[in-house]
Amino acid sequence: MRKFRFAGVIRKYFRPYTLIRDSGGEWVKGKWVSNQPERLTRSGSIQPVSVRLKATEGGNYTETDRMLYTTSTHSTGERIDYMGVQYTVNESPDREYSDINQYLLRKVVANAPV
Repeated sequence: MRKFRFAGVIRKYFRPYTLIRDSGGEWVKGKWVSNQPERLTRSGSIQPVSVRLKATEGGNYTETDRMLYTTSTHSTGERIDYMGVQYTVNESPDREYSDINQYLLRKVVANAPV
């Protein structure tokens, strides 16, 4: 299938963000000690979730949710730091027809019940 090339159009809106990857750890005297997370700089366009998406998906999105448009590839559960706010990659719809990947980001809330 032929891909649409949107990257050139959207690239002017790209801003840097930081991908935070856990880099494992090791057992020290019977306790798990995590290594410092790896911080990688990527670029993309992070936008608020549209009103139309909030309405069509049952309204389970909040004001703090964002959409990420990027040429990078992310996995569900990865953490992203953008302008001092951390988000987790929550959804990654299949976009095999485009060179831009789209991800739903949810804000990380400290002390939130699991």
